Amino acid sequence: MKKTQLLSLIIGLLIFSACKNNQAPKTVTVETTAVEMVEVSFQEAQPMAMSIEGMVCAMGCAAVIEKNLNKTAGIKEAKVDFETKKATLIFDAKVLNPSEVTQVVLNTGDAYKVTDFELLD
Repeated sequence: MKKTQLLSLIIGLLIFSACKNNQAPKTVTVETTAVEMVEVSFQEAQPMAMSIEGMVCAMGCAAVIEKNLNKTAGIKEAKVDFETKKATLIFDAKVLNPSEVTQVVLNTGDAYKVTDFELLD
């Protein structure tokens, strides 16, 4: 019984320590006027997909990238899939451009690289 508990503890520690994201997430600030900050509706919703390299775990890496994308002003919704190494999101093209969106991922941690992105219809 104790061997099973010890083995479970070791596996749990390995899973949580496998993520190389030891840095606090960096934030990207997009300058807007006070009127734009109050505006809640998207003026020009643009779907986007991007490939992200450097993720080593779903619970740490992918979740942190997704969280940072979702808390960025101008991004309506973001999903990061660890297994496919892809992120899909909807951003407001009047507030952000694709380079600023990819910069959010790059600023999350030094291990992450956006290898390509595609604007979707």
